Amino acid sequence: MKKLLCVLCMALSLVACDKNDNPQNKPVVKIGASFPLTGNMAPIGNAVHRALSAAIAEANNNTENKYYYKLMVENDQMDSKIINNVANKFIYGNKVDVIISFFSGAGRIIAPMAAKTQTLNFSFGYDDVVLQSKYNFQNFLTGTAENAAAIKFFKGKGIKNVDLVYQNIGAADQLLEPLQKDLDGAKIKYTVYRFNPGETDFRVLVSKLKNSKSDAVFIYAFEPESDILTREFRVQNLEKIIAYSDGLPMTNDYRLYEGYYNIGSFVTPNNMKIAWGLDGQNAAYSAYLYDTGHIIVDAYENTPTTNKIPTSDEVSAFLLSKTDYSGVVGKYRLDSRGQFHSDGLTTIVKDGVLQDVKE
Repeated sequence: MKKLLCVLCMALSLVACDKNDNPQNKPVVKIGASFPLTGNMAPIGNAVHRALSAAIAEANNNTENKYYYKLMVENDQMDSKIINNVANKFIYGNKVDVIISFFSGAGRIIAPMAAKTQTLNFSFGYDDVVLQSKYNFQNFLTGTAENAAAIKFFKGKGIKNVDLVYQNIGAADQLLEPLQKDLDGAKIKYTVYRFNPGETDFRVLVSKLKNSKSDAVFIYAFEPESDILTREFRVQNLEKIIAYSDGLPMTNDYRLYEGYYNIGSFVTPNNMKIAWGLDGQNAAYSAYLYDTGHIIVDAYENTPTTNKIPTSDEVSAFLLSKTDYSGVVGKYRLDSRGQFHSDGLTTIVKDGVLQDVKE
């Protein structure tokens, strides 16, 4: 409880934390983080910013640490041109030691720059393209883990036939094609439905789902289309098991999804949301950024070096030699390519809140 209250105090003064006063005059490790702080993804961008800031503030509050961690945050709006400009500013202007890039789109832009300049890059994603050098790392639930959680859910619910509804965006094919193979192996029948971003009329699609022979509907879609599709489920009274492939952490209105499942990434516990000043807010994915902050600090504090601070090569070697990690999300395994692996989680919306499904 004492630790939690300490974190809460730091989280509530993040503006002061971001100033990065260094009263003990320790050697400085510079960390540049790029998030969407405005626009459609701003609620999530600001939430992960606060979680990361809390982790760094916690590290700087530890007087036994050898280094001071200076966090610099920029708003990339999830715009590729802005992301590129921010990365150049961090690398060549601020001369950061570490960059944290949010979502695979940013990771793909920053990864080659990090490799070229030997700057450590921690990306939030699971895109193989990002893992192109020993300086690039990723921390997020992989597609393999997400699909494994889905198969476990289907078997646990006794689902023999499922409709797969996938939006044509992002990693849809990266997830869908392997899932189809897993479903074949599990002898679960499936029918695939696809739709494009920007669609607003799902009456025909939902009518097909309602009249199909499936036991359940599994959806990969994000806002605003996911909300529109789900409202049509309610209008047509679709009485089947409804589950989403890691889409619900994106929404700001969980009440719309009451009784529906989410299969995918870890959901930040309420006590941590309170500690990070995020009570009542969408704190999707915040735990991953909090853990990433502590993983970075742990690496710098424990990497042997004769330099003022450890070099990128030294930190990379230390990270890859350790392999087993733990945090708020639980147990992580770091593979030789720099991808952190964790387990998928099944949650359900009850009383307007995502809650763990007890197995």
